[in-house]
Amino acid sequence: MRIAIVDDIAEERSLLTMRLKDQLGSRNVHADFFEYERGEDFLKAAGKSPFTILFLDIYMNGINGIETAKKLRSFDKDCLLIFTTTSTDHALEGFQVRATHYLVKPYTDKDLSALTEELLSRI
Repeated sequence: MRIAIVDDIAEERSLLTMRLKDQLGSRNVHADFFEYERGEDFLKAAGKSPFTILFLDIYMNGINGIETAKKLRSFDKDCLLIFTTTSTDHALEGFQVRATHYLVKPYTDKDLSALTEELLSRI
């Protein structure tokens, strides 16, 4: 399983990676994690090798998360997309790009645990 985390704040990427590794590790599930600061960099990587799951911030420098998701969907319909954001203002747009979930910051371990169960049931 390949998981991408796209967020322009390095600390947010690192924290989410660590917390997801803990969630998956407690379920004996292995995943390879890839972190990207910009949507453009993620899209280049995703074009070469698909990701199973994408955690995508909406408010970023360069192209935002919504635009990144739209471009992703033009060549990858299967990646499970989770928006990680401080606002649900873009929920309607999230439906348009088939977002699986919105993870609203700050999120709890309980939120991550429930989301992890949902994602694993879909894979």
